[in-house]
Amino acid sequence: MKTFLIYTFSVFLLLISACSKDKIPGVYRIDIQQGNDVTQDMLNKLKPDMTKSQVAFIMGTPLVIDTFHPDRWDYIYSFHPGNGKREQRRITLFFVEDKLDHIEGDTRIVAREDMAQTVRTDKNVVVPLNDKKTGFFQGIMNSIGLGNDEPDLIKTDKAQPQETTKD
Repeated sequence: MKTFLIYTFSVFLLLISACSKDKIPGVYRIDIQQGNDVTQDMLNKLKPDMTKSQVAFIMGTPLVIDTFHPDRWDYIYSFHPGNGKREQRRITLFFVEDKLDHIEGDTRIVAREDMAQTVRTDKNVVVPLNDKKTGFFQGIMNSIGLGNDEPDLIKTDKAQPQETTKD
């Protein structure tokens, strides 16, 4: 009877584990990117009647150049996040007499005027050129949290413009 229960339990575990072939808990899955990542800025730089070399400079080398249709360039991008669904985008550029004629694809093309403007924020960070020298015991005390590890702030007085009067 015990062997029957062990065999039954083993078969049951095998059947249950086969149902979860992709989602093993605790396993990290990397993000996979393939192809040419075409951004909206790249698409906005394209203009009709650009040459193939100008388009290649902006967009990069196409992923697929069909030998039977040399005037068609395909840019395919696929992104498969580790724990998500695969996303694929495709842009096709058509040339007539080596000049850009039109663009097709499943990516939305927005005019430059309709694009959302990004606000750029700059921050200045002051990095000290040298660290404060401490002794051996003071370093140990600082590392365990008993020392004085407060940074020394340098206060600068802003020079007030002096008024000069003519006598």
